[in-house]
Amino acid sequence: MARKSSGNPLLDAQNQINRAMTDGVGGLSFTAQAPPGIGRLIRIPFYMSTGAAGFNALSTVAVTGALNSGANATQPVISGQSPFEATGAAGAVTGTITLTTPQISWATLRIVGFETAVYYPVLNNGPCSQLCYSDLQIGGGANLFVHEDFAPANIYLAGQDSFAGLRDYPILKSPNTAQVQAQIVGISGVVTSRINFSASLVCEILVDDNYGAHVPGPYARAGAMVRQGGNFVR
Repeated sequence: MARKSSGNPLLDAQNQINRAMTDGVGGLSFTAQAPPGIGRLIRIPFYMSTGAAGFNALSTVAVTGALNSGANATQPVISGQSPFEATGAAGAVTGTITLTTPQISWATLRIVGFETAVYYPVLNNGPCSQLCYSDLQIGGGANLFVHEDFAPANIYLAGQDSFAGLRDYPILKSPNTAQVQAQIVGISGVVTSRINFSASLVCEILVDDNYGAHVPGPYARAGAMVRQGGNFVR
């Protein structure tokens, strides 16, 4: 019995492929995302500009032993210990470290997002600590996060379908840099544990000294950033 056509050649072709895969013929399909465009959605890594006990700007550290390193402008991967290891109390927090982006002297950028990658240790009783962020700011300006205090890093994890929203998407131009605060909260009483993490500022390049001016995405254009002033109907 002939199968009825949908009238859409592309849909009919896809239906044939689907039937072939489920009827035993087999096959492989691949999906690749197109690049976002010149100068779009570039990442600027954060580096530890002020340290605290329990943190080390290294990609690989010993599982045991105290961590306490200061500023490091070359290693974007940071290791932190559960505060339980130092205090012996679940729910304790580490000191606060400041992460800072380098100066980008060759371009004018617009900030469009913040993201982080976190690698928690796999333990028998689950995660023993939680990484948190607060106070994302540009050149000492207002906080770009909606939350005033620390919030779980999971909100800003890389690989999600969309970026977490910010209060504003300001211009970033040298000598200004971006800063964010980080700390670790202990959840359970596991003595030996480490979290490796990194953070990135997501930007669009508006003007590049070497490659000229780019056409930014619609979410980064000046017209999309217009605000209504004064009182308005909500």
